[in-house]
Amino acid sequence: MKTYQLLLLFGIVVLISCKKNKKETIVQEPIKTEIVLTKLWETDTLLKTCEAVRYHKEKGVIYVSNIGNVPPSEKDGDGSMSIINLKGEIINQNWVTGMNAPKGIHFYNDKLYVTDIDAIVKIDIKSGAIDKRIAVENAIFLNDLDIDTSGDVYFTDSSDSKIYKLVNDEVSLWLDLEDMNPNGILVEKDRILVVSFSKGDFIAIDKTTKKPSVLATGIVKGDGIVPIKEGYLVSTWPGELFFVDKKHQGETANKILDTKEEKLNAADISIIPEENILLVPTFFGNKVVAYKIGNELI
Repeated sequence: MKTYQLLLLFGIVVLISCKKNKKETIVQEPIKTEIVLTKLWETDTLLKTCEAVRYHKEKGVIYVSNIGNVPPSEKDGDGSMSIINLKGEIINQNWVTGMNAPKGIHFYNDKLYVTDIDAIVKIDIKSGAIDKRIAVENAIFLNDLDIDTSGDVYFTDSSDSKIYKLVNDEVSLWLDLEDMNPNGILVEKDRILVVSFSKGDFIAIDKTTKKPSVLATGIVKGDGIVPIKEGYLVSTWPGELFFVDKKHQGETANKILDTKEEKLNAADISIIPEENILLVPTFFGNKVVAYKIGNELI
């Protein structure tokens, strides 16, 4: 009996000792960030069916593409480009005219590239003249556009679910996304980010393998994408803005603004990174609205 009691006591001592020495593992959830938008200014309602904006740091201006009359697939020649300043004042409403339905815009060196239904329009920034119209064979509805640091232009065809690439004025098919209806596009160093207009998915595509991964869901009728320090802001055409936290990828995106009741769309957005200002073209609202981007930890 004494031997049994000694063994039992020894076992209890060992168990207590092990519990004292065992390190507790605490799983801590990453801190979430809440993005807050505060309205700063808006332009006059003279930018007819404004679809895209793009801030140019060196020029200190914002370019705006205006579709004009709808539908936005009509080759009616009433599309235009405008220039506004950083206070929201329209300084050149008809900077470039004679386009059809200009949408996505970006610049490289002294050229501005614009999607226009089934062509890329190349504009000389210094003169405001159209340098060239580059036809995209079999294109149906070219939409958003972005450019990498080498000057290679990537752009989406929302109706045909394709991403094209323009190098030295030559167009090639980069990827067929098979019924995803890609709209907004953002080019990073090693991947291409795309938001679907029909599926509600925001994805990243590896540039080398071309394999996609889901960054966020729940962004129905996605339109524009901009990067911020905390992640990404993504707009939807009906008038919503979502925040995708880089620390919480693969989840449902967090809605941070909804202007549907005001009948203000949110098309191809841009950002003034030095000032943390988001620029939102409102399509049928015929104006651009600027918001200060703030954040809170929750």
